[in-house]
Amino acid sequence: MNNFDENNEFVRRKIDPNTTPQNISGRNLGQVRRPQNTAPRAPQNGQAKPRPGTQGEQLRRSVNSGVRSAGTPANPRPASPRTNHPPKPERPKKEIDKGSILRNILIFIAMLAGLLILGSALLLSTLYVAPEKTKTTYSYYYGSDDKSTSESVTVNKVLYMNLTEISDMCAFTVSGTKASLRYTADQGEYVEFTIGSVSAKINGDIVNMEGAALVRENENVWIPLSFGEAYFGGILFERDEEESTIKILREELPESSDEAPIYADVTFRIKGSQTIEGIDEDPDIGDIADMGFVNDLSEYEQYMNPSDRDAYLILVNKTNSISAEDIPENLVSIVNVRQDGRKEQMVECAEKALEALFIEMKSAGYTDVSVTSGYRSYNKQVSLFTTYLQREMANNPSLSEAEAKEIVLTYSAFPGTSEHQTGLCCDMHNLPSADVAFAQKEAYTWLKENCYKFGFIIRFPEDKVDITGYSFEPWHYRFVGRYHATRIHNLGMCLEEYIEHLSRAENQ
Repeated sequence: MNNFDENNEFVRRKIDPNTTPQNISGRNLGQVRRPQNTAPRAPQNGQAKPRPGTQGEQLRRSVNSGVRSAGTPANPRPASPRTNHPPKPERPKKEIDKGSILRNILIFIAMLAGLLILGSALLLSTLYVAPEKTKTTYSYYYGSDDKSTSESVTVNKVLYMNLTEISDMCAFTVSGTKASLRYTADQGEYVEFTIGSVSAKINGDIVNMEGAALVRENENVWIPLSFGEAYFGGILFERDEEESTIKILREELPESSDEAPIYADVTFRIKGSQTIEGIDEDPDIGDIADMGFVNDLSEYEQYMNPSDRDAYLILVNKTNSISAEDIPENLVSIVNVRQDGRKEQMVECAEKALEALFIEMKSAGYTDVSVTSGYRSYNKQVSLFTTYLQREMANNPSLSEAEAKEIVLTYSAFPGTSEHQTGLCCDMHNLPSADVAFAQKEAYTWLKENCYKFGFIIRFPEDKVDITGYSFEPWHYRFVGRYHATRIHNLGMCLEEYIEHLSRAENQ
């Protein structure tokens, strides 16, 4: 039993007379001894007399007070003296922080909700029966059903196929650069892929794939299998889940035999144009396609798609020159020339096809393009080349004439090697002067995508500089007729490549 109150002062607790006092701290409190004299002794010599209110005085008062209040003798023997500490100051009461309580409640609720969600997920995972997984590793068979040529490739859960293998199997014509490749079938239809892009182009129409075109080992090109299954005609895609095989085979025609299989033509199911009945022409030209013109250009059809389809397939470049006496026939004035007083000419068939091009281009909203240059005589090219040569040497006096000539030859033809002397080409743009900045104009984009429909090609493309020998000229357009322009466009070739392609085909 504690004999000190809340102020740490000694008090005598009242004892119940009906109970037997217990031995507390080893002392029997059942017998009350007479208290000894607790009066303070007289101070010895040199000692100060205790003053009222000192610790000893307070102790005596509290003991006497406690004994009298408990009905015990006035002067009981005090308990063994203990060190009496001063009372502890009361701590100030803390104010209730309602905001903190609210935050704690919200945290508790959030934790409880998280536990409930986690518990629910664990419960559902024990109840859920996963469906049978689709096999993702297959053996591929390209062109043969008895020899596996590769294993499947899966990227981000998308199953891929080896387009290089399919191209070899179908004898596609491959053109373009490593970053952008075009695969053309025998009938002229094509599919084009940009490495790293999910967009493909089929006969001029853009189609999105479920995965990007990739280049893997041995520089083989891989595309999503689903794309081939959806858009490749004349090719069979046979997938066997039990055997984990995918067979990609040429479709054989009914008249085939084991000794001499006859394959169906490879086609691509999205067509950039639809065939319609055409005008009377050379049967070797083929059907005239519906180019989707918004204007009636039927009177220009004989010029855009001339019956003598090879008459305009002339190659003039740095290694194929013409003489000063070569002057084209049937030169006529160009209608859509820049209105600054200049007069330009072209061969009539090319100029009429150009008129049709301008009619359609203006209907598309591009009304500020005009022709700045057409036919140039041999002598005019001499004057022009000399002017460029003198300008380069004036701008950089340290150049020799030979060095300056090499610079000029990157953008201007030496006399006798200029296409302008044929009367089959023109420069057109919407800038103060010819500049590669025209390639950033929307009008150029339209010309690039549509000029072949009128029989024109971009003569010096951006990705063919090493072949043509000239820097990119987005303003320079050459007439070859629609038949050859369409094939050049679909093959992604420049004129030099295309003529070589025709030569190889004739020699086979």
